[in-house]
Amino acid sequence: MSKHSIQIPVSFLAAFFFAIAPMQIAFAKNDLTPYQKAAIATRFASEVKYNFAGYGKFAQNYDSICRAELPNLVNTQTDEEFSDKLQLFANRLKDGHTSIGFSADVTYAPISHKRIGDKVFVTEVFSEEYTQKGVHRGTEIVAIDDMPVIEYGNQYVVPYIPSSTPQWAASYPFNSVNLTKGYRGVPVKLTFKNSNGKTFDIIDDRQSPWGIVNPDMSIKFESLPGNIGLLKIPSFQANNFDLQAFGDLYEQKIVPTDGLIIDIRDNTGGNSQVGQIIMMLLATDTIPQASWETPKYEAAYASWGKKWGREAIPSDSIVPFCISHPNDMPKYDKPIILLVNGSTFSAAEDFTVLFKNANRGKVVGTPTGGSTGNPIFIDLGWGYTGRICTRHEKLADGTEFIGVGIQPNVIVEETESVIFGNDNVIEEALKIITHK
Repeated sequence: MSKHSIQIPVSFLAAFFFAIAPMQIAFAKNDLTPYQKAAIATRFASEVKYNFAGYGKFAQNYDSICRAELPNLVNTQTDEEFSDKLQLFANRLKDGHTSIGFSADVTYAPISHKRIGDKVFVTEVFSEEYTQKGVHRGTEIVAIDDMPVIEYGNQYVVPYIPSSTPQWAASYPFNSVNLTKGYRGVPVKLTFKNSNGKTFDIIDDRQSPWGIVNPDMSIKFESLPGNIGLLKIPSFQANNFDLQAFGDLYEQKIVPTDGLIIDIRDNTGGNSQVGQIIMMLLATDTIPQASWETPKYEAAYASWGKKWGREAIPSDSIVPFCISHPNDMPKYDKPIILLVNGSTFSAAEDFTVLFKNANRGKVVGTPTGGSTGNPIFIDLGWGYTGRICTRHEKLADGTEFIGVGIQPNVIVEETESVIFGNDNVIEEALKIITHK
């Protein structure tokens, strides 16, 4: 997400900090006054005007949208209704890094899940109760509150998660723990189907004591046939990255391979500098970078009626370690394939940009989430926070990927093998890299 700071924690609590899907209201409050609601909404709209990197390309004037929506926001009956509508208001900008957040007592069912096609499968279980009732990795979630799971997600989750592209909206809201997120104490009915085709229900009252679960997001390496390495990077969070340990992994296990597959599918970001360090080890030549753009406002020009525009900032090329420190770091010039999908997002896309700019190998999978760029965080008052994307980037050749996604060289859709073993995307990458 950010070029220079950690912004998205990859814990299940932060499956999206700014995406609180509307559920039944557990405790309807109406503490906010109409004035406070108006102040929150108009402050956000004002900050968008000056800071939003995509503002110049936004089809409608956001001020006019604010004026049109303000009566609906101000006249909401409860704070929860206001919060839900406020998120929809922010999401009109269609940017994955621009949103409104607020504190709320929410929790989740003790499972994680992933969408494959039009099905959603459990990926991890964090409750003995669920395990005893027959929920395991690979158990299908077929319905939530008696509504087919995809329909439920599209109606109650997708609209409230900021999104820049259809592929992000079709994947991320159905992954991690997003589908079962809701106000604590409000029950949710989950309908599962086991491997024998039998369906069963679990009523979860969202009072789970299990709390925040931090899965192992460390970098992992394994050897595949043909002396091909598989490097899985589930997160670019700095606290998941041990530079010395990765340096040892690079020299001891990666360098001896005859090829490398890097898997950053479902990697939703972190600190872009982590990815840059990794690419500085894997690049064989200087990595060119395109200039980036940010909004620029000059008061004097505005007083003369001139609209503010965008400033282009040149980016320096990145020099890999094999050039800057040729005697200290062995060069890795073997073929590499990078695996991505619709939930490859933010700093993970920054890594993909560097990989493509370095012309280091083929990208395999499906288009990425299409959103990256330093957001600012703004205190909107009364417990509400705004997040606004301030930076617009392109590939080195000028190709747009914000709002589009980075396009793979080879499209490979994930199948249920991703859940049940023999991952078809990895298998296809292995065929490509070994020329089989």
